[in-house]
Amino acid sequence: MRKSSTNHFFLKIWFLIVCVPLAVSAQIKITSPSDRAIYQRDISGQTTFSITGTYSQPIDKVEVRAVPVVPGQGIGTEWATLQSNPSGGTFLGSLRLHGGWYTLEVRGLMNGALVGRDVVPRMGVGEVFVIAGQSNAQGLRDYPGPGAKDDRVNYIVYDNIVNSLFDPPAPTFAQLTSEAIVGPHGQSAWNWGILGDQLARKLNVPVLFINAAWEGTSVRNWAQSAADQPTYNVYGGFPYPPQMPYGNLLLSVRHYANMLGARAVLWMQGESDTYPANMSKAEYQGHLQFLVNKLGGDINKRIIWVIARTSRTANNLGASITSPEIIAAQNAVLNTQFNGTYAGPETDNLAVPRADGVHFIGEAALNTLANAWNNVLNTTFFSTVTPLTPAAIPAVTTACAADNNTISLTLPTGYSSYTWSTGQSGRTINVSSPGTYRATLKDASGNAILSQSVTIENSVKPVKPTIIPGGERQACADSGLILSASGGTDLFMWSNGTTGRTTRALQSGNYTVRAQNVFGCVSEVSAPTSLTVRPAVPQPTVIQSGPFSMQATLPDPDLMVTYEWKRNDQVLTPGTSVIKTLEDGNYIARAKTVYNLGSSNQLTCYSAFSNPITYIPSEGDAIVIFPNPAPNGVIAVETREDLTDAEVAIFNMNGALLRTQSFPTLNQRRTINISTLPPGAYVVRVRSAGVDVSKKIIID
Repeated sequence: MRKSSTNHFFLKIWFLIVCVPLAVSAQIKITSPSDRAIYQRDISGQTTFSITGTYSQPIDKVEVRAVPVVPGQGIGTEWATLQSNPSGGTFLGSLRLHGGWYTLEVRGLMNGALVGRDVVPRMGVGEVFVIAGQSNAQGLRDYPGPGAKDDRVNYIVYDNIVNSLFDPPAPTFAQLTSEAIVGPHGQSAWNWGILGDQLARKLNVPVLFINAAWEGTSVRNWAQSAADQPTYNVYGGFPYPPQMPYGNLLLSVRHYANMLGARAVLWMQGESDTYPANMSKAEYQGHLQFLVNKLGGDINKRIIWVIARTSRTANNLGASITSPEIIAAQNAVLNTQFNGTYAGPETDNLAVPRADGVHFIGEAALNTLANAWNNVLNTTFFSTVTPLTPAAIPAVTTACAADNNTISLTLPTGYSSYTWSTGQSGRTINVSSPGTYRATLKDASGNAILSQSVTIENSVKPVKPTIIPGGERQACADSGLILSASGGTDLFMWSNGTTGRTTRALQSGNYTVRAQNVFGCVSEVSAPTSLTVRPAVPQPTVIQSGPFSMQATLPDPDLMVTYEWKRNDQVLTPGTSVIKTLEDGNYIARAKTVYNLGSSNQLTCYSAFSNPITYIPSEGDAIVIFPNPAPNGVIAVETREDLTDAEVAIFNMNGALLRTQSFPTLNQRRTINISTLPPGAYVVRVRSAGVDVSKKIIID
């Protein structure tokens, strides 16, 4: 069943990655949360966290949804608006989710059309723990313990081997493996991989561990380093680095727990205070109480400490010993009212005897320790301990500077310090180079949050675009010409006042375009493209001009055009102004003009179609000669049937042949000019194979 669910997840992610076009995905990018990030749920089992990202093409809406990675591991959401009308190339919004393990999807839209899409394959809402103490909390490098089997158990990938007190890097996350360096100082999965599996299974939420423990430390080392005093190892007498080991705990809470939230500090320490320190109850209690108070004061927030009752160690003879004084001191801190502490496991009598008298070495012993932690992290704990919840990510406001060569990045007020990834400080910086920029902001207590990331992919000023097609162009008045701008994914501003990658040019003249990126910086003006718009072709009028013909006419009879005809929806082939009609129906025509542009190129322009004329076939003669009388001496001959090798002869009333005209094909109206004949009556004879018809006409 587990294998099937895992396959379902990878198939879904493969579909999202492969089937979403790369060009679409590239237009929008999620910058937070990152893959496998886990946010602390609140006392109700939900949390609200920030979602940030960048986009490189104009959008007017960002939408988000969450889908459980495996069915049943969370409560998914439908698409919802994350931010409307984002600006400056960044977006920011928040989402409230129930505890679970999710695939997070974000899409950018413009006028309802998809512009870009991005996916965080796995992220979660669950439980975040900060670990502190000595080696039974930190884990042993040589005896690492099993890694987590559940995909939802994770850690922060960071090794503060140089004992830096500076801001740690932005967190990256991974599944908790056996030999993981559990940032900032943990040395292995130890018992935490087992405990993570137990909690993920019990709570059905993901789990994140942050490990600041330090082997061999005394509670004195923790208290003295918290007070910024020199402190020395109780076994070897060597000094600890400045403000260590407390510095790692403070960094973990001020940075990671502030950004992600945290349920509690898990404290497991006391072995070195049993031996060799041989510490009294009063001293241990004083140091631990100071440590609890100091961390709360340093972050100006209340964070719960879950304190294990731990003292078992080995003396110089190798004998395993415990200290009632240390246990009493730990219980005394737990029993102090309003102290923000919670009773952890009692570990002294677990997995005894131990391999070296001190450590939970071996999977069986680590299982015992994990079970003890799991038992105290019970329903009562999760329903009563109020956690730290994630801080909201501050927005970055971007704007192109007046010089059009730099972009100003501005953060909100209300923070005590601003440190940018460039090393600059202050609320506002100006940048002029491509890159990704973000800042670490701190409140008055030193709690840190990372801002949105701003990515400048290319130059600050967009590249000068070109127009396709370029050069000198010609177009018809009714259609104009579609011009396209080449370049990236910027906003394009045309000289005709339109915006967008394309524009329809409808008037003669020169056209140019400029590109504007999402930050507001504008490119140089493109080379112009000239356009000549040909005069509009007038709409023709169609009349029935004979018993078997339709005729199209234009207001200007001298225009050189051909025609396209339709009967109902059927296209007719003749291109002449007069066509033969034998079938009933509605007839329309449009005029067509062809311009030769050189190099075998042509431009064809059309008029609008005429109003329709209905034709009803005539039931009269099969051959018609008209007009009769003929006022100008020009007559027309139309035939119902097509004739071949036809002859039209003109006779006077005495039967004398005056004129003949032959037509190899008589399949449409033919005109004959007899205006040279004097007015009077004549006989017109039409002959063809099987046809011999004579009609009397009068020339008026």
